[in-house]
This record gives sequence, C-alpha cells and structure tokens, in this order.
Amino acid sequence: MNIKSAHFLPGTNKRLGDRYILLECLGDGSHGWVWRAERLSDKTVVAVKIPKDLTKDDRVLAEGKELLLIDPHPNIVRICDMGRIPPENEWFFIEMEYFPSQSLAQKLEQRSQNFGNTFERLFAIYEQVLSAVSYLAELPTPISHGDIKPHNILVGAEDLVKLTDFGSSALPEEIYVRTRENGGTVLYAAPEFSDSISRKGTFDDLLRGDIYSLGVLLYQLLTGQLPHDTPSQVRRHAPFKRPSEINSNIVPMVDELILRCMNKAPSDRYQDMESLRSAFDVARKNQLNSPNYIISIASQKVAIDWSSSVVEALEAREYLKAAKLAENEFVRSNDFNALVYQLNAFYRANRLFDFEEVFNREYKSLPTGSDKQTVRLLGIKAFLSLRNTKMAKQLIDDAKVYDGDSLELDFLRATLFGLEANFSEARATLESINRKISSKPQVLIRLVQVCEQMRDYSAAAGYLKHALRMDTNSVELNMKRQRYQELGIW
Repeated sequence: MNIKSAHFLPGTNKRLGDRYILLECLGDGSHGWVWRAERLSDKTVVAVKIPKDLTKDDRVLAEGKELLLIDPHPNIVRICDMGRIPPENEWFFIEMEYFPSQSLAQKLEQRSQNFGNTFERLFAIYEQVLSAVSYLAELPTPISHGDIKPHNILVGAEDLVKLTDFGSSALPEEIYVRTRENGGTVLYAAPEFSDSISRKGTFDDLLRGDIYSLGVLLYQLLTGQLPHDTPSQVRRHAPFKRPSEINSNIVPMVDELILRCMNKAPSDRYQDMESLRSAFDVARKNQLNSPNYIISIASQKVAIDWSSSVVEALEAREYLKAAKLAENEFVRSNDFNALVYQLNAFYRANRLFDFEEVFNREYKSLPTGSDKQTVRLLGIKAFLSLRNTKMAKQLIDDAKVYDGDSLELDFLRATLFGLEANFSEARATLESINRKISSKPQVLIRLVQVCEQMRDYSAAAGYLKHALRMDTNSVELNMKRQRYQELGIW
C-alpha cells in the first residue's frame, strides 16, 4: 500500500483509481467526504465515503464492515463494498447505495416549512428508525448502532427513512470499540457511554445504550429540544423537563415511554426492541386518538459549560488543551467527571507520565461507580504502556472484583502476561478469547506475536494467514508474511 498523503484530494479528471468517477460532493464531515459517484465497471451511481485521515489502519477505517454480509433492509443504507482503491491502493473507500435525501437534522431545521408539525408524520419516521434498530438487534450476530441521532438518519422521498453512519457500531463483546469524540453525539448518548472513551460490553449493554438514544431522539422530535445541553449534564444524568412540560399536547403514555427509555440505570429501561416497539405502538395510538394533534414546538436556549469546551477540544485532537480545561474544572468544583476527561485527554495525548501523576494522586479518592470503573480501565492501559506491570496487575485484579470479567479485561490480562514473559499464559488467554469471538484481527495479531516469542513459527504462520483473510490490506501483516516467505516458514 502506498499512502502519498494523509488526506484525499480528487484529481482534475475526478477519477478515483480504476473504480469510480466522482460526480458530486454530497457532504464534508469532520472525518470524511461522501461523494455521488459512478462505478466504472457497470455505470451504477453509488455513494462513496472517503475518510479524511487515510494513514489510519484499515481496521479503523472499515466503518460498518459488519453490514457487508447482511441481507438488505429498507431502512438501512446498504453498504456494498470497502477497501483500498487499485491500482496504487492509496485511497480507502466505503461504497454505499446512493439514496437522494436529507438528514433528519436538516429536516428538523425546516419545521417552519411545515416539516414534522404533526404527531402522525413524526411517529411514521420514528417507527422506521425502530424497524432498522430492531433488524440489527435480531441478526444471528446482533449489531448495536451506537450513534443514533438525527444526523445519522436520512429522510428521502415520501419520508422513506434509512439509518446510516456505522462508525460506532459494535458486535457483542467487541474488544476496543471505536471511541466517540463528537460533542453532538454525546448529547444523545446514555450516561454509561458518554465518557468519550469507548463503547464496550455485552450486546444487552450496548442495546440498552441504543434504547436510551432512541428515547432522546423521540424527546427531540416531539419537543424541538434535547433533554441535556452539555456532556457533563448527560454524564451525571442531570434533571430535565418531562416532554409534556415543553409540549403540553403530549399524552402521559408517550411521556412515560420516553422517560423509561431514558432512565439512568440500564436495567430500568426497556430491555429489548420488541418491548419498546410494543409500547410505542400502544402509545402512538393513544396520542393519535387524543384531540391534540398538532406539534407545539418551543424555542430552546442552549447552555454551554466546561464539558462542551473539553469535548470540542477532544474532537479537534487538542488533547493538552482538553486536559487543562478539565483540570481547571476539577480544581474548581471537585467534579470527578472532569477528572475522567483530564485523564482521558492525557492518555490520548500519550502523556503517560502526566497521566500517572494525576492517577496516583486522585484514584483512591474516586467514589465507587462508573467514573472509577472508567478511570480504572484507562489506568490499566496506561500502566501497561508504561510497563508498570505491578500497578497494571493490581488494577486488573480490582477490575475483576468490582467490574466483573469481560473479554476486554482478558485481552489486557494477556498483554500483562506478555510483558511478564509468561508467554504460555498469554497464549492460553488469547486462544480462549479467540474461541469466544473468532476472527478478531487484534487477537490474531497478538497470537502471532506470542507464538513467535515461543518459537512456534508454524502456529504463528497459521494465525497470520487467518489474520490476513480478515485484513488483506494490512501493511504490518503483509510485511510479516513477506518475512515468513523469505525465511521459508510460509
């Protein structure tokens, strides 16, 4: 693979290798461009997404790869293909169906033009979103979207809705799920997933996060407002108005449905999509049978606090600025949420000694709860990077006691075994993970490394072949294959 530049710039002939002609730029987001393009092989018009930072590993850029193998659904944007563009393999692309549309966020800005002024129309849109999320949840290997918000919902002709942007999607027990940094995203996130660090857990954990976001979405559709204005309010689940306090036409049954979706404790929300959809069907009928049929939208004055500035800095990758802003707030208010942001920023900036200093000073004072769990996980990763195996082991043991076992914790434990040169235990742990969730490239790569340390090159070659089937364009893996071929062990 030959990466000439970190950023994509279309040529004057608008050709993308030997695969596409770019016709029109449909969107320019913070992480990538979306183009309407013509596929050269058959003249089909498609949408092509090109990430802005092309130096990232293909595994990071492969947004929505889990959707390639599923059957089409009318309310999900179909992903057709992805990979590097031949002949030079310089640009990474994600090919999707072309769906002429606007985002729901754009549509909601047009309420003055009579978009979404009736419960019936908004309920019809919301029902299609529920259908898409339900379909993903019912797949043999279920998928959690992880970023449900109006910006990722497309509305086309006759209000046909399609869910898109699977950059935060996750499979059950995914290891190291993509981080979320976008401030707008955080305002739709469940409190347990609002720390801008990662989404992880069982599928039930992830789905209950999606259900919370679905509650926020319906809240916004029916009131014109978001329940929270800032990331810190989301994180601590600050009190917010009932929907009917903003729009008095909302009936109690719809009120209760939204509020149940948005309970702080995941166990108090709807536990699956079937129960949510059943409750929605009843609440919708109740609302449409009431005499108050028109949506009454109130204006919203959005508040901004320190956490908005921190998340903005994180999104801009100004990590040291984010750390300083969070530190100032922690000193001022002793808000442990600010401490989480400060440590997160230091970790992302690779300022591990700064991280260590703050962690050692403040960790024991953190109250038991989600903040301490988040900081503990960050601490394990930081101390492993610092090769402080004693501290990493202590935190891993604490995590097992207080947070329970998880595949991510097992993966970190395998890393610890490797640093301690206990390669047989590292291999056994990684092989156990691989049996539970097979074909994860990061697990296979680590198995290759461990088998090399054990001088078991036959097993290493086997895991390398498996990893290459999962990630054919990886520079690291292809270089290793070349070395194996030169050594005659391929």
